[in-house]
Amino acid sequence: MKWMRMLALAAGAFCAAFVAATPPAAAQQRGGTMVIALSGEPSALVGFLHTDTGGHSIAANIFSGLVGLNEDFEPVPELARSWEISEDGLTYTFHLDPNARFHDGVPVTAEDVAFTFNDVVAKYHPSRGSWWPNVESATAEDEHTFVMKLKKPFPPLLTLLAYQLRSGAEILPKHIYEGSDPMTNPANERPIGSGAFKFVEWSKGSHVVLERNDDYFMEGKPYLDRLIFQFIPDPNTRILAFERGEVDFIDYTAVPHNEVARLAKDPRFKLLTGADAIAVQGMWLLNVRKGPLAKKEVRQALSYAIDVNEISEKALFGAGRPAHSFLNSNLKWAFNGSYDVYDRDVEKANQLLDEAGYPRGENGTRFTINILWAAGRPYDGKSAEIIRDQLRDVGVTADVKTYDRPTFIEKVFDQWDFDTAMQLYSTGPDPAISVVTRYHTKQINHSPFTNAMGYSNPELDRIFDEDASEVSDEKRKENWDEAQKILMQDLPAIPVFEFPDGHLANARLMDAVTGPYGYFQSRHNAWFKD
Repeated sequence: MKWMRMLALAAGAFCAAFVAATPPAAAQQRGGTMVIALSGEPSALVGFLHTDTGGHSIAANIFSGLVGLNEDFEPVPELARSWEISEDGLTYTFHLDPNARFHDGVPVTAEDVAFTFNDVVAKYHPSRGSWWPNVESATAEDEHTFVMKLKKPFPPLLTLLAYQLRSGAEILPKHIYEGSDPMTNPANERPIGSGAFKFVEWSKGSHVVLERNDDYFMEGKPYLDRLIFQFIPDPNTRILAFERGEVDFIDYTAVPHNEVARLAKDPRFKLLTGADAIAVQGMWLLNVRKGPLAKKEVRQALSYAIDVNEISEKALFGAGRPAHSFLNSNLKWAFNGSYDVYDRDVEKANQLLDEAGYPRGENGTRFTINILWAAGRPYDGKSAEIIRDQLRDVGVTADVKTYDRPTFIEKVFDQWDFDTAMQLYSTGPDPAISVVTRYHTKQINHSPFTNAMGYSNPELDRIFDEDASEVSDEKRKENWDEAQKILMQDLPAIPVFEFPDGHLANARLMDAVTGPYGYFQSRHNAWFKD
């Protein structure tokens, strides 16, 4: 827990001034266009509207955060060149880069940072409920000094701010958003940030184009002239475009896993790893609000009815691992798989369903549920089909439904119009950041990738809340042991597989992944080798 210990020290007295590790400038060649394939079209390009990874893979290049993370999970500068943390761990003082400017030429100031947090993140970001209530204030002390004060220590704060997907800490231009409804501001369609690349075009249904920001505050970067994000929902079309050289990068959520072994042997391509911080799980979400799924015993029966070993093997072509907890086993300090009591047991599943009051009807069926999944992610579709077939053995009929990604997100997370759904969930870089937002009662809201299941357990909420300010590694381990035990008993979702983290890239593409958030990091380090 190297990075955990480092963050725990933040609650004590120390002054930090981190310097980003950068390869020698002479090594990089300039120019070129990097084409990135996405499995679907994002619903938005601004982070405060959603926590969709496709949207953030674009937004990370348009916007800048206060801090980032290097490959060792250590905070490194972005807009904040340095920062200090008070002895009591409650006050964080960030010193902004005075050279930072938005794409329209207006300087980035601490007022922009304060506005982003107070007027946008605090009111609109889907995950705000899991951490913002602990913020006492977020203020601009002067033009380039931003101060955030907490009510209680929160050791993972820097990690959270670096994880912009979960924090929403992509700094917005106050002069563009002030006085408007941020949800409907026209800049959401043509975003203006301070990142390495400037927005050029969003051709709906096709692609997004970004071009080099010549005034980027990180001197000499970026090296590429432009980025193109191509929406290619069909995996066969996606991989064909990659083999033809029409696509340079496919992130690990969009990689057709049946093709990885073959393509990794081709000298034209390479397999990159570097998403360890995300620790992704394939989850089968269960809407616990009504009907059979409202009963814990029914949810447990469904878990006994399925075989996660078969699902993992067939859906990911052996590239993944079966999941045995609500945390990915890559989170070694917190993971506990001993609560996995759901090895496939059809007899036990049938017994529980009988006892729960759902006997077989004359046609052998107990009840019918739907399983929703988003097109472009074939592993979710295959998982849904295998689950459907396995549920037949216990008299449960499953209707598999496929939707494009925006419609899937709307039905599951906005309308709650589903029985069950297949969805990837991150469990890192710290479960206090990523897991709490999925299962805390306060996270039952109509926002993407929050607690769409409607699950509530006061004891689990208490553990989550206490863990947020805990600095002891030993106590945090105890907290997450108990949290996993409760979740594995209640099953608001069923862990299915641990997702592999390999990205496919053109062999000429260098430094495309330089941090632990490989699939939605800024590409300011990326370049093409002749």
